Amino acid sequence: MENVVVADKTSSPSDDDITPPPPVSFLPPPPPPPKKARGGWRSVKYILGNESFEKLASMGLIANLTVYLQTKYNMDGIQLVNVFNIWSGSTNLTPLLGAFLSDAYLGRFRTLLFGSVSSFLGMVVLALTAGMPKLRPLDCPGVSSCQKPQDWQLGVLYSGLGLIAVGAGGVRPCNIAFGADQFDTGTEKGRAQLESFFNWWYFSFTVSLVIALTVVVYVQTNVSWVIGYAIPAACLFSSFVIFLIGKHTYIITKPHGTVFIDIAKVVVGACKKRAVSLESSSGYSLYDPPLTESDQHVEKLAHTDVFKFFDKAALITDFKRVG
Repeated sequence: MENVVVADKTSSPSDDDITPPPPVSFLPPPPPPPKKARGGWRSVKYILGNESFEKLASMGLIANLTVYLQTKYNMDGIQLVNVFNIWSGSTNLTPLLGAFLSDAYLGRFRTLLFGSVSSFLGMVVLALTAGMPKLRPLDCPGVSSCQKPQDWQLGVLYSGLGLIAVGAGGVRPCNIAFGADQFDTGTEKGRAQLESFFNWWYFSFTVSLVIALTVVVYVQTNVSWVIGYAIPAACLFSSFVIFLIGKHTYIITKPHGTVFIDIAKVVVGACKKRAVSLESSSGYSLYDPPLTESDQHVEKLAHTDVFKFFDKAALITDFKRVG
């Protein structure tokens, strides 16, 4: 009997069961989505938020600090005036140092960041002095002879005020300048946006000032000093957080030197060449540096005879060094 081999129909795939290979695409992959440009109103909104909360906190402190020192630290007379005036004067002097460090070494972003942190820590210290009775002398309403604050209690108070003064030195000189860095002033659109930014900056400053002098001051004097100082501390924390959230949108410029150093160089150079006469210096010429590509939209000031003595700083007396 012959062996008949029967083919198993189930073992051989049919044409319908064969999966066709995927089509081969010779087109290039789609390009990634373009990144959003830094700067402009995309970043300014964070800067305005940082400025608004910082001003609300600082103005709320300044408006009622003397009342706090008088009622909670039993200060009066010369001590009260000295503490307030020294602190107020310090907050107006530290911005000069902050501006110098920002232009020469740190840059505006880092200076703003350090200033915001310092202001927040100082406000937290003041809120703690209001919430912890051990950090201040005993209250004595209606008593003529009140307990004076101890040295360590004054040390805690002064440390908080000092941190706030340092923070003001970092925030005040850099906030509006950092906002101006976000616009390209070489174009007509950028200059128009910069003018609009200044308007919004002063508007937010005015609104913050009104809220600080009404709502915050009312809470401090009529509700609670703890809540009244916790509100500015929360505002400074919000200011810091908002500023960090917008970091990926900022145009961060590198430190480019400070005008004070340039002025000092001019004075020193003019003094070194004081023996050289401008009228008889026929063999010399004034150094006139060309504008860079980024400064092509800047118009040079016309040369005048005002403060002509300082022209000696620009006299080229060593052509080898210049060439």
